[in-house]
Amino acid sequence: MAFKTVALFGANGQIGDSILRALLHCKKQDFDIVAFIPPDTSLESGQEDRKVTVKSFDLNKLSREGLTRDLKGVDALVSALNGKALEAQPTIQDAAAGAGVKRYYPSEYGMHNIYRKPGDPQGYVHPMWDLKARLNEHVVLHPAILEGKMTYTVIGCGDFYNQDRETVWCPWTQKDVKEYTLHIIGDPDAKAQYTHLDDFASYLVATLCEPDKSENAYLNFPSDTISHNEIAALLEKYTGKPVKRDIYPEEEMHKIIADPSKAPKELTKSAFPVDFWFLVKGAQGQGRFLRPPGQIHNHLFPEVQTTTFEKYFQQRYGKV
Repeated sequence: MAFKTVALFGANGQIGDSILRALLHCKKQDFDIVAFIPPDTSLESGQEDRKVTVKSFDLNKLSREGLTRDLKGVDALVSALNGKALEAQPTIQDAAAGAGVKRYYPSEYGMHNIYRKPGDPQGYVHPMWDLKARLNEHVVLHPAILEGKMTYTVIGCGDFYNQDRETVWCPWTQKDVKEYTLHIIGDPDAKAQYTHLDDFASYLVATLCEPDKSENAYLNFPSDTISHNEIAALLEKYTGKPVKRDIYPEEEMHKIIADPSKAPKELTKSAFPVDFWFLVKGAQGQGRFLRPPGQIHNHLFPEVQTTTFEKYFQQRYGKV
């Protein structure tokens, strides 16, 4: 069954805007889009597009009944919510079930890692990942799913590497600098998986175009598998600027996770908590921010092209 009408929650966020643009520019089929955004905000893309209907979504005045009315006629619902707004997902799914929505996409879009302290046999999950894990459990075990009235698609990916706002997380996105500094924890030659935001959005839309392939599925989509040293070499190659490698030992990760206040100030300039940054970068330096071949699903939608770091640098900075 083809999906024609798609509801997108968080349509003016960083990930939501990428998904919205991919829906609008899809060449395989036309979508009607119901874009849910916070009150007194506007869309980054498609504000005047005839295919987009904008609806206000107020977390402080959440009404299952109101959402059910707004979701009537929607075939698939995609959540691109983040942070505190994630807690609204159960109510949204309840409303979607009441409205007869056939497919639900929770806001996953990442990779979860278990943190292991030295000498401690217990594993730990960061609260940001635990929240998503708990919400994903709720999604796939929802009565509408278990009764076969609704299906789900959960999409994971690598580290989103082209976030322009993240000068610490993605220093290579900055143009007006004399040199670059890559902050690395552990082994700079350890490979990790990364995903370009637009690649990810195109992949999600591809799953909407062929819903049978993505029905009740956990899918993972990376754009590139590469080490920090390889990124640094490519960055130097395409920008002609020096790249400094600021390498922290693994012990530093454990220290900062135990007490985030001890983190260097230059690493706290992010929308993400600094202990979360150390956790992700530490996993990358340990060679654990990877999924094995059997858990990668790029091949299911071969029409989706991937943007490697080299291709991204070529597009952003020109030829060598």
